[in-house]
Amino acid sequence: MFTGIKKWFHRNRDYFKSRRARFQASIYHLLHQDPVETQIFAHRGSKSNRPENTLAAFAEAIRVGADGIELDVHLTKDGQLVVIHDESIDRTTNGRGLVRNLTFSEIRNYSAGAWFGTDYTTEKIPLLSEVLDLLIQLQFTGVLNVEIKTDKFQYVGIEKMTSDLLTSQHYPFSHIYCSFNLESLQRLSELEPGADLCLLMSTSEQKIKLGLQTDYISHLHPRLDWLQKNKSYLKQHNKPLRPWTLNNDADIYFAFNHHLSGFMTDYPALAVEIKKRYNQKSL
Repeated sequence: MFTGIKKWFHRNRDYFKSRRARFQASIYHLLHQDPVETQIFAHRGSKSNRPENTLAAFAEAIRVGADGIELDVHLTKDGQLVVIHDESIDRTTNGRGLVRNLTFSEIRNYSAGAWFGTDYTTEKIPLLSEVLDLLIQLQFTGVLNVEIKTDKFQYVGIEKMTSDLLTSQHYPFSHIYCSFNLESLQRLSELEPGADLCLLMSTSEQKIKLGLQTDYISHLHPRLDWLQKNKSYLKQHNKPLRPWTLNNDADIYFAFNHHLSGFMTDYPALAVEIKKRYNQKSL
């Protein structure tokens, strides 16, 4: 019985906390009616209603009007750039194994959407080049945020391969890079001087200070809960912020109310609708 009461208390506490946050955000909005240009990045595509990091997820993100698309890049055993978040295919496919230990043809034997729903059984882990082709086909003109996933494994040459592909032709969209690995960003700064390079951060104060002090780092991508607990950075920082991952009304209002450069969300349709209402209110 005590356990049931405890669960009820926590559930209702979180509910009222969320309602209070939404109310505070709406009051702030009424008092500060400037329009916002904060960019909405679809995190791994429209991850909330499509299997993440698939062509279906990216197509949906474009359909709903996201300003940007975020994706993750790994390197296969045979040197192919593939779009997947984890180091292994276990969670998001019906196969098993580390990406770096599998060839691209082996990876393509598995579905990257069956786990999500029967409508997506034909979805596969895409090549980065296939995603670029899709963005061209769908006339995407926003920002592609490419995360280099070298925080656990050092994929030799992944930075150059990615840069070569993204600079091989003129695309209708722009691109930026982010990573938890500062060495990868340093390599990219040498390959593409002047590129928008963004340091991903969780809760490490040392890493945050390093990001602020490093010349070639143009943006900081902190975890949202850290940023909310350290609001002083909103006024003191000298580099734009794009936090992750903002998935409810209150958090999205937080980004708009503070005129952040951008943010990552699993719910791009929701964020686009809120931004539309927010700017209509500002007119």
